[in-house]
Amino acid sequence: MKGYNRLFWALTLLWAVFWLVVYPLHNQWVGREKALADYHKENKNCDVLAVEMPQWDLTKNCYQRSMENFQNTLTFYSFNKFWAYPVVFWRLFLPLVVVPPVIVYGLAALTVWVRNGFKPKAA
Repeated sequence: MKGYNRLFWALTLLWAVFWLVVYPLHNQWVGREKALADYHKENKNCDVLAVEMPQWDLTKNCYQRSMENFQNTLTFYSFNKFWAYPVVFWRLFLPLVVVPPVIVYGLAALTVWVRNGFKPKAA
């Protein structure tokens, strides 16, 4: 059972690192890629507006607004902002980190108990 406990703790640590570090970094990377794609799309729209309708009020600060949107999106997807989600997020995220390892450990302990034939450990 000692070997199983070591394996369980190692896998639990990997599980927690994935959800607490790797997932937020992946989320940040995907968000930045989306922000960059949106920024290029908005700049193309600004180019079209500047050529076709330069007299519109929307055209005057189009590039500046596009850059502001890009900066705001980058700030939203930053690693630090990932942990600033409201309490509702933590009610969903914390069980995702804690509950699966507890269930796996419980099922494995039950399996070992059944495999040993319901015998208590000898003292």
